[in-house]
Amino acid sequence: MTMTTVHSTMMSDDQLWRQSRAGDREAFGQIVERYQSLVCSLAYSACGNLSRSEDLAQETFVTAWQKLGDLREPAKLRAWLCGIVRNLAANAARREQRRGGPAESLDLVAEPAATEADPAAQVVSLEEEALLWRSLAGLPETYREPLVLFYRQGQSVAEVANALELSEEAVKQRLSRGRTMLRQEMTALVESTLTRTRPGTAFTVGVLVALPMVSASAAGAALTAGTIASSGAGTAGKGMLAKLGLGAFVGPLIGLGFAYLGTKAAASTARSKEERDCILRYARWIIAYCFILSIGLAAVLSQAGKMYTASALGIVVGIALWIVVLVGGILLICHWMDRAVKRIRTVTNTTDEDYARVLAAQGKQLRLPKYFESQTRLLGLPLFAMAWGGASSDRYRARTVCGWIAIGDIAVSPFLAFGGVAVAPIAVGAITVGVLSLSVFWGVAFGVLAMGSLAVGWWALGCAAAGVKCAVGFAAVARDYAVGIVSSASEAGTVAAKEWLKTQWLGDFNCVIVDQIHWWLLGCVAFALVLRVWRDRQQRRELLTGNHPGGR
Repeated sequence: MTMTTVHSTMMSDDQLWRQSRAGDREAFGQIVERYQSLVCSLAYSACGNLSRSEDLAQETFVTAWQKLGDLREPAKLRAWLCGIVRNLAANAARREQRRGGPAESLDLVAEPAATEADPAAQVVSLEEEALLWRSLAGLPETYREPLVLFYRQGQSVAEVANALELSEEAVKQRLSRGRTMLRQEMTALVESTLTRTRPGTAFTVGVLVALPMVSASAAGAALTAGTIASSGAGTAGKGMLAKLGLGAFVGPLIGLGFAYLGTKAAASTARSKEERDCILRYARWIIAYCFILSIGLAAVLSQAGKMYTASALGIVVGIALWIVVLVGGILLICHWMDRAVKRIRTVTNTTDEDYARVLAAQGKQLRLPKYFESQTRLLGLPLFAMAWGGASSDRYRARTVCGWIAIGDIAVSPFLAFGGVAVAPIAVGAITVGVLSLSVFWGVAFGVLAMGSLAVGWWALGCAAAGVKCAVGFAAVARDYAVGIVSSASEAGTVAAKEWLKTQWLGDFNCVIVDQIHWWLLGCVAFALVLRVWRDRQQRRELLTGNHPGGR
């Protein structure tokens, strides 16, 4: 080893960075040699493919060479390189997810490897590599990264602690936990394979050779990406209908069953044969409309990857538009039915006034809309308020119900609401907005924790789910964790995402809800005060127009 090499090896990161920035390729080579094992290990821990991890690591150093001037704190060179490789790995994973998974490697169809052992003992068979990753993939990243680094950093706890900026005690605990989580029979293979795949001098030379060809490499990468996209698009949604399974057909059938029962109930309230026939006719339209749209949705989803590229965001937006069309169509048909029923009642003399006299002669009473609210109040709002009945009356109209516990067509509460539209910290209904937002049937939920056919929130669970922290559904889109048949997130459909949902979701819930409960309570009080002012104005308006409900 020459004196120049020794001198370069002893240089600090700061000194090497300054020389590299000045164009000294030998100094940058020292940076590569110093951190290649760390960068390759982090790349492998993220992607699980030895060849791809070295490509990512090489891309990391090429990117670093191009952006040396962007580093403001040269003493943090190691952390900067770690950030670059993690970002590149995350971006690559998202691209592969959008294309339906990683493209099949040509290595899988290559000729069998020679039976003679490599003199340097560096060759790892495809079978060993697949077995290795199957063992490591089950570990959360918290334990996987230290384990990979430990065997690639010469089994030095101190070096791993320094690389990950952890205490040696924390590294020992994670290594111990990681080994325990690995199946015992796989431990020996993992250790030996990781040791044999540690990057050496050839990797350093490869990076330095690649530096003059950055532009050509970028063009090649673009060409490769295009090839992968064209081949992956056809297979991304293969078997989508099979993954949907019977749910694609059982859901519409259940909906038709409820629609049939609802039709029978509505028809039983008819005041004449003409009115009954009218209700049944429009109900058949609604059933046919729902059935056609449901089967259409299942058919479109089944063609994901064939007629179009499967995209989690695209499917979520598509299902959202589908629900808008479904609900909008049902409301429009119901509006037409209401107008037709009113015309029939006028012609057949069965309006509320006429029909009330007929019922009175039979000793019965017309069922008018009813409203009840408790006398006990808190912050000016009743503890309990409810509107019900009278759906077949000419006077029926959707009413907004306000109370600490509110039940009605439109229920608004600072605590708990049940309704067709429910707005409250705890909201249950068809369209719900709240902290805990639970929508039923083909409903829409917006909330911190949202559950519905279309769910949007911090945590979202539904057929189509869009979340900030996590989303779970057929199509799931989130910033951090997403699990679904089609998903998009920093961790989308991975073991790490599933592990987070199993083991760490409750801790995140505590941070967002329990630890911040005082702010949530203050928000409920503020909402109650605003709701009281709005309710008082509504009641004054109703008194002036003579529409204020009676019977509390």
